[in-house]
Amino acid sequence: MNERETGRRTRVVIAEDFVLIQENIRRAIEQDCDVIASVEDGEAAVQAVVSQHPDVLLLDVSLPRMNGFAVVEKISSMHAAVKVIFVTAHSDSHYIDRAFRVGASGYVLKGKMWTELPVAIREVAGGGSYRSPLIQ
Repeated sequence: MNERETGRRTRVVIAEDFVLIQENIRRAIEQDCDVIASVEDGEAAVQAVVSQHPDVLLLDVSLPRMNGFAVVEKISSMHAAVKVIFVTAHSDSHYIDRAFRVGASGYVLKGKMWTELPVAIREVAGGGSYRSPLIQ
């Protein structure tokens, strides 16, 4: 469901260890989404999902204290109802395949986040999936 169907904006948690990139992600999506938390490591990402109940988690693969794949596995085992979009610089098929295998609904390259993130969030929040056209 999107904002028109539910009457509310998509609630997002950003998990990215570089604060400058966190801010760029926030700016790329703030017109369409409410960023309810930004965290800098994997353990904090799990805690934010549990405490904040976001609709979407924007997640980097490479995070301190718990990598992105482990975060998805952990929140899946807790039955958290959050959609995950990886936002990463990793374009290797090994990373992409693993992301979807562990339960991600989307995969966006950081270099295209300005144009692709709003689309990816709408698609994933609506129950679909998104894969950056650059990696298909």
